[in-house]
Amino acid sequence: MLIRNFMTPDPVTVQPETPVEDIARLLLAHRINGVPVVNGAGRLIGVVTGEDLIHRGADERLEPGETAWKENFWVSFLGPKGTQRDKAEGRTAAEVMTTEVHSVAPDMHPSVAARLMVDHHVTSLPVVEDGKVIGVISRIDLLSLLDELENPLKREN
Repeated sequence: MLIRNFMTPDPVTVQPETPVEDIARLLLAHRINGVPVVNGAGRLIGVVTGEDLIHRGADERLEPGETAWKENFWVSFLGPKGTQRDKAEGRTAAEVMTTEVHSVAPDMHPSVAARLMVDHHVTSLPVVEDGKVIGVISRIDLLSLLDELENPLKREN
């Protein structure tokens, strides 16, 4: 039993310069929660998820009549800090993506993917072979294997 047999091959991917609006449309059109970001050679460089995009809606700003100086002053003290603010202001995949990406190889056992998803609270993982994204495995893919995955609580006595 290998990840290769249960992954979604040829996943939807985006380039670093892809606008966030286009990414949101892709997520909605394909009913997926994230996309791998790949460079021109198809190598994984990050992931953009719905969570990365929703920072924009959560970034609180002052009313339109307020001055830019006043808005910047209040946002610098009260607004989101660090990467959260950067993601809220990001316009491209490169500006909003998560770069610390967990991935799996196609010849791994699906239980490895399950463990990574649980440990790192992710819903899917890119499947990478020779540095290139060849698929994605999601929680839904793993649910289809539930009876086959090793579970120490189901051991026969």
